[in-house]
Amino acid sequence: MKKIVLAFAMLMSLWGCSNDNKLTIQNMAQCPIYINFLGTVDSVFSGESYPVNNIPNGTYQYSTTYAIPNNVTSSSVSGDAASGQLIFEKNNTKVLLLYSSTTLTGVYTLSATQSSSDPVSATSPTSTQ
Repeated sequence: MKKIVLAFAMLMSLWGCSNDNKLTIQNMAQCPIYINFLGTVDSVFSGESYPVNNIPNGTYQYSTTYAIPNNVTSSSVSGDAASGQLIFEKNNTKVLLLYSSTTLTGVYTLSATQSSSDPVSATSPTSTQ
């Protein structure tokens, strides 16, 4: 009987500690992006979405590089496109990094925004609670 109670207690403790933190990288930009997150570089092609599941709670840095179309003379980034910080404070946090681009007079601009299922402070290190 003790073994059953002990096994049940261990199972319940593992269940209570689980999280389902998830980052989704959505690339609506014209060209592929390459995101360096959690020690790996992942390619996300135009029109595709890439999920990263089961992220432990914590604060993480990411950086992005990108390809540019052949017909542009220069490029720039705006928003959170080049790099940023993601904070997973709660279990079951969902974060979306959404990339888009524009090409105007030969300049390709990659833009990114991030949103979270947690309050604004969970992804914005400059806000206060």
